[in-house]
Amino acid sequence: MSTRLFGTDGIRGKAGEFPILPELAFRAGMAFASHHPGKQILIAMDTRESCPALAGAIYAGLATGGANPVHGGILPTPVLAYCVSSMDFSGGVMITASHNPYTDNGFKFFDGHGRKISTSLQTQLEYEIPGQSPIQNPIKDTLADTQGHSPSSEELMAHYTTHLFSLISPENIRVRFPIDCANGAGANLLRFVNQTLKTPIETFNVWPDGRNINLNCGAAQPAKMEANSAALDGDGDRILFKDSRGRLITGDHILMFLADSLNIHNIVGTVMTNEAVARFSEQRGSAFHRSDVGDRFVRELMDRHNAPLGGETSGHIILDKLNFTGDGFAVFLQVLELLSTENISLSDIFESYPMMPQTLLNFPVSERIPLKAIQGFIPLIRKLEIGMDGKGRIFPRYSGTENLLRILIESPSEEQNEEIASKIANFFKNRRTQ
Repeated sequence: MSTRLFGTDGIRGKAGEFPILPELAFRAGMAFASHHPGKQILIAMDTRESCPALAGAIYAGLATGGANPVHGGILPTPVLAYCVSSMDFSGGVMITASHNPYTDNGFKFFDGHGRKISTSLQTQLEYEIPGQSPIQNPIKDTLADTQGHSPSSEELMAHYTTHLFSLISPENIRVRFPIDCANGAGANLLRFVNQTLKTPIETFNVWPDGRNINLNCGAAQPAKMEANSAALDGDGDRILFKDSRGRLITGDHILMFLADSLNIHNIVGTVMTNEAVARFSEQRGSAFHRSDVGDRFVRELMDRHNAPLGGETSGHIILDKLNFTGDGFAVFLQVLELLSTENISLSDIFESYPMMPQTLLNFPVSERIPLKAIQGFIPLIRKLEIGMDGKGRIFPRYSGTENLLRILIESPSEEQNEEIASKIANFFKNRRTQ
């Protein structure tokens, strides 16, 4: 396996294994601090049991490197991002593995505008982090250092929700349904929000124990979602919905619904975004751009094309009027308000924006060899695509966050997808037995 630190969304891996170690977290803090001397850097984390030690090590590394770290406690990623962009912070570090299980963790780095750091800075950190000097006992030393330096997470959440409620009034929301908080950082936010609302939002999976984040719940497990509900993921930057019939409203549905309802004619998706979004945009005379997978790449392409809306099928939705990064709770409120004002239901969204059938195959890998080096694979894909007669596509790629080869199949029918998927699965089965 490559020793490259950064993947699609920051640094991620198994907690307690390289690179998710307190020693490397300390080095990462020092390296990031070197780009922000004397400046305030906000740290936050989700609810994994490995977070406190890693947050402490990041804190100590930032302080040792000359920055002024501020520990915000448990916050969703979009709350950290908004607070960084609108308060006296020059950057932020979120300790999270997003939708992954509790055994994983990671680090997301933000610039002073609340955006994921640039590709150029990420490349610099890739080389700088290993060169930093380690400390003797990062867990012991840093947990003591953080005492008394953490501002109130409630103060940060209040700053964020004041902004949201200035744009979306809870009194205007008549349509309500429960939201699954994935036993993650969103649980803290929803508990705080419900203390301020006359009519609280119904919530579930709001009792994190360090190990139940994303466990059979949340946007990471759409098959487990209840009908007529919404779901966040572990760090709150994704949102998905299910209608009253249990049909999944994906990020692609949400993109089209928001574009229509807010009269937006310039949007960004990814190479995995359903072809229905491209056709929808073409029919409206709108611009549609595809980025690489990852909301960092979506954000970069939004900036390049001055697009106010972008997102991924998985539910990362960036709506600039609300936040400059994927924000599950903000989009949840925006969708509720639009459903209320337009007097429609989630079922109307599902039926108004039909998707081209997709099948996603995931094959575990031990190493990421070039796809063209897998003997017979590319010729098979080309042959299968020729058989689709230009009415579909097959898109293979390695996951940026997990050791998986993902293969997206998109065609006019579920039956055709299943037939193609079976041939690809047999290819890998036969390859293993050779």
